[in-house]
Amino acid sequence: MYQDFANYYDRFMKNVNYRKWTSQVEKIFQKYEKRPKTVVDLACGTGGITNVLAGRGYQVTGIDLSEEMLFVAREKARKAGLRVSYVCQDMAELTLHRPVDAILCMCDGFNYILDKGKLKQTMQRINRYLNPGGILVFDISTYYKLSSILGNRTMADIDEQVSLIWLNHFDKETSLLEMNLTFFEKQGSLYKRSDETHWQRAYRTEEMVELLKKCGFLHIAAYSANDLTPPGKRSQRILFSAITKKTG
Repeated sequence: MYQDFANYYDRFMKNVNYRKWTSQVEKIFQKYEKRPKTVVDLACGTGGITNVLAGRGYQVTGIDLSEEMLFVAREKARKAGLRVSYVCQDMAELTLHRPVDAILCMCDGFNYILDKGKLKQTMQRINRYLNPGGILVFDISTYYKLSSILGNRTMADIDEQVSLIWLNHFDKETSLLEMNLTFFEKQGSLYKRSDETHWQRAYRTEEMVELLKKCGFLHIAAYSANDLTPPGKRSQRILFSAITKKTG
């Protein structure tokens, strides 16, 4: 996943306000006693949030499984004069040199973990690498969004240079959304076609809360991503936060 799409990702995400998104994360940081200084951004993609955090003074490491996405992220950081460490790694096998104050996983990162056991393993690794009282913040696209808004629909995004056709199928038995993406990139008088298939799993809020508890997290909270109010039945994106146990 995110091979050819890495070259087009920012083009199709141009309407996403990463600064506002990052500000929501910072508002959650402020709910806890200690403001983080060191942050790891899992499934960081092309660095939309990672680079904003770096620009706001955080010491940030971006981690993603796609070298293609990381190449774009590094180039954006270089052009902006930002010092960000980008690492290619599977977050389920997260390995850091030292613990950090906060770990993020935004933009559906956990939805891409299709096996609940692997998600639990990921949360356990995150807990291991957070400082005592460290903060985990992540979001998910909700069951409602994946099953009812995206599921079993065909969508298109037309651009002068690149066009996207997006065919989706949601399986209620497995809670999996299959997304078949076809890109057409204009090259002279012809078009180059490329195809990718992406999968996401729909997790319910109570599943996430239970997993966080089993992995030893405390002070677990869920918010509507738009305004940090309690999420509703038709919320399309939910932000979660939790902290690790303090020492003493």
